Amino acid sequence: MSKRRPASPDESPSPDAPRSEEAEEARLFYERLEQTGQIADIKSDAELPHLPSRVTHVRRPDGTIQRIGFS
Repeated sequence: MSKRRPASPDESPSPDAPRSEEAEEARLFYERLEQTGQIADIKSDAELPHLPSRVTHVRRPDGTIQRIGFS
């Protein structure tokens, strides 16, 4: 069994790598929600109980996305 030597600064993973992977996963997740009709764009005064039951997420006017129907 060989000992692992510490990584040099040149070998360490980029701090942006995990974030870009997570961003890509999030993008694909929200894209899938749009394809299946599970996300709805709403106005600030929207009444959430009136949304179809398949809607699990809402996109607010400021661009934020919120999961709904779960407590």
